[in-house]
Amino acid sequence: MNTPKDYLCPITLEIMDLPVILIEDGRSYEKRELQRWLQNHNTSPTTNKVLKNKDFIINISLKNAIEEFREKQIKAQHCETLSHTLEIKPGGLPQEFQNAIYSPLRIKICLLGDPAVGKTSILKHLQFQSRVSKTEYLVTYGPDIVPLHLNRLFDDHYAVSIHVYDLPGDLKMKDVWKNQYKCHGAILVCNVTDPKTLINIENEWYPALKTYGFDSFEGVLLCNKIDLGEDFEDQIFKNAQRFSTNNDLSLFHTSAITGKNVQAMFNQLVLCILSNRVLLNQLKQNIGSASNTKNVENRHNELSTIVNTENIVLTEERKTGEYKGKKRACC
Repeated sequence: MNTPKDYLCPITLEIMDLPVILIEDGRSYEKRELQRWLQNHNTSPTTNKVLKNKDFIINISLKNAIEEFREKQIKAQHCETLSHTLEIKPGGLPQEFQNAIYSPLRIKICLLGDPAVGKTSILKHLQFQSRVSKTEYLVTYGPDIVPLHLNRLFDDHYAVSIHVYDLPGDLKMKDVWKNQYKCHGAILVCNVTDPKTLINIENEWYPALKTYGFDSFEGVLLCNKIDLGEDFEDQIFKNAQRFSTNNDLSLFHTSAITGKNVQAMFNQLVLCILSNRVLLNQLKQNIGSASNTKNVENRHNELSTIVNTENIVLTEERKTGEYKGKKRACC
């Protein structure tokens, strides 16, 4: 996670622990660094103008924002470290993980964004784990679903299956797929060569996800197609940083064509989902719901079989009775 510039002390360029506002110039500084500065200077550290007033106050809102950012940073670093040991394989759960002693955690992840931002290419990279053709472009008309799975048990007990949904990028149809927004993880994709795609994430896709999706989910924002250009001074990168920070989203610069950062992003997202207590409890509760549903279905099938068997017996008895009756009448 890149540290927002507002969180850095202008004197040391390091992230602040206790930010204070120098009243006269209105800028925020690390308290101890500002005190050292004012002991030896009578000017503003930022403007170099002479100070008539050296008073300062604690910037409470900035302090809270920095503390929240640090928590997210620690979480992201933890997930990133673990992601290097994680391996996600294509396809459904292997036979060895379908044993009844293992409980299945079924994770749903959605890809959201405008047409031609690279969602399908990202999905193909996750599915085939190889480079994707530059010339091939396919329009997604309905949700494409790719099954994946974790190559090892989670907590030595849970088999983790992952289904990735590539939703169509037509904004006019975004509400048609609103039931699909109920996901544990969301990958929001913009094209770095087209600023409009990020604007649509901010104004259309993300609000729809918040409206129709789960109250709690893990999200990432992808600045995709960096193989076509990665100048961090471009406004779209700055806007993406701002939007991701304000909405608690991890930010990745990716290329679905070369595969840069795609697998690392996905590994980290899956780990963040499994590290989210709310989502993990929800996934565990779904195990019971799925088992109950399966039991009800099995019971229904058993009853149907019994009823059908009884019908067959009754039918045979009627046929036999009719035949015997006819035989007696005849004789």
